[in-house]
Amino acid sequence: MGRVAGICGLFGALALSLVACQSAEDWVRGRLSTKAGALDRAPREQSLEARGALLFAFGDFGGLDTDAMETVAVPWRLTSAALVLAQAPDDVSAASLRQIMARYGFMHPTEVANWPAAASEPPPSAETLGIILGVAHRSLPPIELQIGNIGCAACHAAPVYDGDGLPKPDRVWLGAPNPSIDLEAYTRDLYLALKAGLERPDVLIATARRLHPDMTDREVRTLESFVLPKVRERMARIDPDEGPLPFSNGLPGATNGVAALKLQHGLLADEGDARQRETGFTSIPHLADRGWRSALLWDGAYAPPGQDRFRPMTERDQTARHRDALAAITAYFTVPSMGVPGRRARALIPEVQATWRFVETVRPQPFPGTIDLARAEAGRAVYARACASCHGTYQETAGGPRLSSFPNWAGDVGTDLARARSMDEALAARVNASPLRQAISAAHTGVYAAPPLTGLWQSAPYLHNGSVPSLTALLGLEARPAWFRTGGHAMDLERVGIAYPETYVPYSTPGIVDTRRP
Repeated sequence: MGRVAGICGLFGALALSLVACQSAEDWVRGRLSTKAGALDRAPREQSLEARGALLFAFGDFGGLDTDAMETVAVPWRLTSAALVLAQAPDDVSAASLRQIMARYGFMHPTEVANWPAAASEPPPSAETLGIILGVAHRSLPPIELQIGNIGCAACHAAPVYDGDGLPKPDRVWLGAPNPSIDLEAYTRDLYLALKAGLERPDVLIATARRLHPDMTDREVRTLESFVLPKVRERMARIDPDEGPLPFSNGLPGATNGVAALKLQHGLLADEGDARQRETGFTSIPHLADRGWRSALLWDGAYAPPGQDRFRPMTERDQTARHRDALAAITAYFTVPSMGVPGRRARALIPEVQATWRFVETVRPQPFPGTIDLARAEAGRAVYARACASCHGTYQETAGGPRLSSFPNWAGDVGTDLARARSMDEALAARVNASPLRQAISAAHTGVYAAPPLTGLWQSAPYLHNGSVPSLTALLGLEARPAWFRTGGHAMDLERVGIAYPETYVPYSTPGIVDTRRP
């Protein structure tokens, strides 16, 4: 689910010294928390799959509290107002905020195309998909604050494509990789917007009131008395030459979760060359058939304890026990990435296991282009001969091709090793000493694990680092370009890759992939 920890660090500037009554310990040290508002609006579901879909799309996984605001979470009404004030000061409106968020690849769908058939409709929401919001309250002292965090669907929901390869951002497919989410640009612009907003705090608060007319006087006082002083204090500590993070988050459709994890564990402290060194960017994967993996992440760094890291899987291995073991691992790299301490992440394993009840059902959007059946049959034979030994054997079913066995092969395939090297022994040791160590075995593998190819057509650009724009280029049918654009793109359904037709207007701001750079 979310390698979204890459935005941590910036929002350390937004930590609050507020108090709450979650427990005696929380009251003493000052913790305020809430739950996702969208889940409160959702009907109580009957099926576990439906509950998992709700959590996947709208779940907060404990990430809406002031602990999370030390790293990732934000005071949403203040930060969203800062973005609008910086980019559209003459149009302070919800529509303007939607346009701004769309530039970073966030979507505002009216339909989830693969919502479980037996589930109730998703809760009505005008909020940005992947931005999880909840309002925290306390009566003494009188405190109110809307907290925002990034959830699974920010990275793992994509627009549906039509038969011409054109995206429909108002219709999304959960579990498909978001090829346009640009956490690097979002983080940078949010930092700059807050920095500018602090120079005119009265205007910033007035903008927040206009943008969010439902904001109460109590929240205004909370922002003025608690939040703004802390933001100003923390922002003053950030080196303006280095920016909010010591590393880059990458490009649209890519993240740098390992660098973010190192930052959380204090492994990037006082290292001025981290931005040049920590370049292990990874393309967001499709989640279909992830349950066939014996270890997770591109390098298989995380595996269930006591099991072979790379072991062949058959249908007999697709058990509830295996699914729950992968979910427990996911609780490590997803829940802490939302700023939740490891001890709380362990308690949230059941929620992540419930989410996996939906994840295990995810299928890709059916290919919308025309399929030449004769050539497809010939390709089946080529795949069986040249690809299946690494990427698995598929059998035809009434619902389309389905994996029947998967080798979980890992090795050196001759691609860029930056990501494989970045998960080093020091970081693995920190993971293995974490409160979730009973659920996860981390290792520096130094290799890449061949993934299932389910949903491949939805996954451009290709390879672990998103360095190839199309299947035709990947398979050597045309030269691989030295650079190309990605993000907000259409799909060329003949070449099966990124396309920007002549009159096409991208739905988000594209970025440049330069394969000549590390």
